[in-house]
Parts: sequence; C-alpha cells; structure tokens
Amino acid sequence: MSDWRIKKVGNKDWGFLPNEEKKKKQDYERLVVKIERREKKIEKSLQKIKDEKKELREWKKKRTIGYSQMIKYHERFSPKFSFYLHGGEKLVMYPSGNYAETKGNNQWGLNVSIGNKKKYIYIGTIDKVGLHLDLINNNAVNPPKGTKFKDLEYREKGYFERLSPDKELKDKEEIKSQLEIYLCDVITDKMLRSMNKYGSLDTFFTKQIKLNGVEMLYNIYKKTPHFQEKLNLKPKKKGGTLKRMDV
Repeated sequence: MSDWRIKKVGNKDWGFLPNEEKKKKQDYERLVVKIERREKKIEKSLQKIKDEKKELREWKKKRTIGYSQMIKYHERFSPKFSFYLHGGEKLVMYPSGNYAETKGNNQWGLNVSIGNKKKYIYIGTIDKVGLHLDLINNNAVNPPKGTKFKDLEYREKGYFERLSPDKELKDKEEIKSQLEIYLCDVITDKMLRSMNKYGSLDTFFTKQIKLNGVEMLYNIYKKTPHFQEKLNLKPKKKGGTLKRMDV
C-alpha cells in the first residue's frame, strides 16, 4: 500500500516554504487524511456487508425450511372451498320403452374441507342462486312473501339470473367467482365460531350444523343498503255469487 504523505519537508523545514506552497501542502495533507478516513470507513462497511450477507444466507435457509412447514400447516389447518355445478341430467324411460335424457334439477354446491375432514353444503338451483346474486347486486326486486319460484318465470330477470352456467363456461366461472366472494368468508366465520364454542371443528363437520347457500346469500342481501322487506302477496279477488234473474 502506497504512503502518500510527504516526508521530505519536515517541521523544521516548514518555515522555508513560501505561503502559497504552504497552503498547497496543507490542502494536500487534508486530502490524504480524508482519503485514508474514507477508505477505513468503506473497509468497515464492506466487512459489515460481508457479515450481513452471511447472516442473510442463514436467514434464507431458515425461510426455506419455514416455508415448507407453513405449506403443510396451510394444507392441514386452512379451509379449502370447492364450488361445482351439478348437471342434474336424468335418464328416463317412457312407457313406450324409449329412453330420453331430461334436464333435471341443475344446482350449485360446494365442499369445504380441512385436512381429511370434508363437509358438503347445498347452495341452490341455478335460478335461485342467480336471483339471490341479483338481489345482492341490486339487479332485482325482492319477491313478495309466499311467491312460488315458478311464478317468477315470466318476469324481467336480472343479470345473473339470465346467465346460463350449465351451458356457457364463462357464465359458470362468473357465478362461481361471485359465490366464492360472498360465501367463503361467511362459512369461515361460522367455522371459527363453531371451533371457539365446541373446542374443535368436529361438530361443524357433522350433520348437526346444517348450512344452506341460498339462506346465506339472502342474509348477505339483508345487510346491503338496498335491502327491501318482502311484501305480502295481494289477495286474489273472489268472484261474486250468481244472482237469480227473474224473467
């Protein structure tokens, strides 16, 4: 390592230097000192970085091990939701002996599972699920009390009720996405309440706790700002009795 200090001009000889050269020597000495200090500082910083890199490598090793453990915990303890649409097709034999495939009762359902425990939850038929999604999204009017679903067939339908998830894949994925948004958190909350109450999820996964998807969707609708109570059906007018006409 080079020594950049000037040794030929010592303290005794300092007085012989002209003022201009004295100033240059002072400036030079200050520069040498600044460089030496900065080099020492950088050397310390480099050593610190070297130590921190070594520590970082150890942290990353622990992260890799921890990640594998977290994945196992997630698979074992976190709920998983699997939504699907039952085709509902049925093969029917008519009195003539001919067979035909009928549309059946297409319906949505889901399986919620943790580890090796699994519970099936019925959500509802395509039409009812579509109606309730429209209610939540303010695309439909709440039907009056006692209305049969078949009586709603000829009214103006909302967006989701007009979709055909049994025929169009994009429609199926759109409704499935909506169900995931609305139902997963609700069911997770019910699972947590069951676990806190009973100390485990065993009760939740038995038939003692029954859940219905349409009911849960309607409860979500009740919490929306546009919720409207169901009105009573208008009573049908009774026909008057025929009066005898005197000729």
